[in-house]
Amino acid sequence: MWQRLKGRGGWSSRADETSPMDEPEKLELLSAMNILQDLPEQELEALMSEIPIHTAKKGTIFYGSDGPEVLFLLKSGKVELYRLSPEGKRLTLVIVEQGTIFGEMSLIGQRLVGTCAIALQDSVICVLSRHDVESLMVQHPQVALRVIEVLANRLQETRNSLEQMAFSDVTGRVADLLLRLSDDDNVVEGYSHQDLAAMVGCLRESFTAVLDRFKSSGALTTGRKRIEITDYSQLQTVVSQRTGSRG
Repeated sequence: MWQRLKGRGGWSSRADETSPMDEPEKLELLSAMNILQDLPEQELEALMSEIPIHTAKKGTIFYGSDGPEVLFLLKSGKVELYRLSPEGKRLTLVIVEQGTIFGEMSLIGQRLVGTCAIALQDSVICVLSRHDVESLMVQHPQVALRVIEVLANRLQETRNSLEQMAFSDVTGRVADLLLRLSDDDNVVEGYSHQDLAAMVGCLRESFTAVLDRFKSSGALTTGRKRIEITDYSQLQTVVSQRTGSRG
């Protein structure tokens, strides 16, 4: 079970901030998770009593910088992974979207050393111990294959991000990020300028300046933690033209 944070370390379910879940709802959540989607309903039902699922309220810090080996599966919501400098400055590492695996488990190459996790939205989170993961992968090879697939996709995404960092300037990186984060309505929502700047490796002021240029050219409009892409092709052109540029 989750335990309350002690200082800056540990992990927490914040029992007073979690909601109970009935069996049909829990079964539906488990069946929708990517790494479990190949399991028949009978086996999912057997897992229901073994795998805890919690609802972390917005603002809940549920993992500390020196927590134990545990793997999280984010079914819904949004989570920020961040680190604090010795001076207390907060650095956003990544914003985790629903369907993502993250946590601290050397078994599958997931690391959260020195990292904290906070729910940016009300989030439904499945919690797996190392024993849970080992048992799932041994008893259900298809789960192991799904985990490999997820990690391979994540590695490719990391390579793509590094390529953008190496071969594109700030303007190109911002355009590429907005295209990747946009939903079916061409909207990027829920991120501050600081969050987005950290993802492309630039200062918040530089990110805002690029955003203002895109607004002036009619490529997008902005609101509070909301960016709507109004000219998708313009950003695509910027990405293709800026690759290989510097500055």
